[in-house]
Amino acid sequence: MLTLLCFLLAGLLLPLFPLSIGVNLLLQYADDGLLSRPLVQAALMLLMPLVGVGLIALGLALAKTDGSPSALITPFALWGGATSVFYAFRMLSARDGRIWLAQLYTSALALIWVGIAHEVPPLLPALGLALPLLPLLFLFDSLARRFGIARVGLYPGLGLRMPQFSTLFVIAVLVAVAVPFSPGFFAIADLAFGGVGRNELFTLLPLGISWLLWTWAGINLLTGIVFGIPRDDLRYRDLKPAGAAAHGAGMLALAIFGLFLVERAL
Repeated sequence: MLTLLCFLLAGLLLPLFPLSIGVNLLLQYADDGLLSRPLVQAALMLLMPLVGVGLIALGLALAKTDGSPSALITPFALWGGATSVFYAFRMLSARDGRIWLAQLYTSALALIWVGIAHEVPPLLPALGLALPLLPLLFLFDSLARRFGIARVGLYPGLGLRMPQFSTLFVIAVLVAVAVPFSPGFFAIADLAFGGVGRNELFTLLPLGISWLLWTWAGINLLTGIVFGIPRDDLRYRDLKPAGAAAHGAGMLALAIFGLFLVERAL
């Protein structure tokens, strides 16, 4: 019973549908107060998976004392894989940047349960999937402050009018959807191949489908924001050099973390 309770609490933070609704509401609709600040949201996006990993570790320790460590792991892994694919599919129709990011966050972290079923240590994969979303969080906030909302299709042509922002935005989206050599890519590789006694189909199917849908959703996002013909009735303001340098430094730090994941995987 205590193991089940730990896993259900972890399912709130490494989101499992419908427990994931709380995390999505928190990230999508925090318009006022402290929770609306991107630094606070970034801290929550990092803290929640860490607490979730701790709860899972506690649940596994309790399960071993009961002599049945795998009784609940497989059902939760199936639940996590289904949740990931569900939210990845929902991303295809998301037009608001915060909703898109919240659904990617949910879809990515739900995959941690798949790795746990095959004895993959969850801490580094959780960080490898959560950290790459932070640059996009701050860039969406920058769009919202410029145009009132970060929404696909409202201000096309950023690549022509805001080249510094657009370059960083393209990189941030690619990193967020776990393109090869990003931290998320190596986190997914660790979840897929870093465990023991794994069922290849059971492991690779949700990982592969979610990853494919993330990429598709990322292309849709870039098509509706970076490309297209700029609107004459909007005032486009590019990032200042200091802001562009700060975003670039953050992405460089992510690249270094990705190398750390590679070294661990090897």
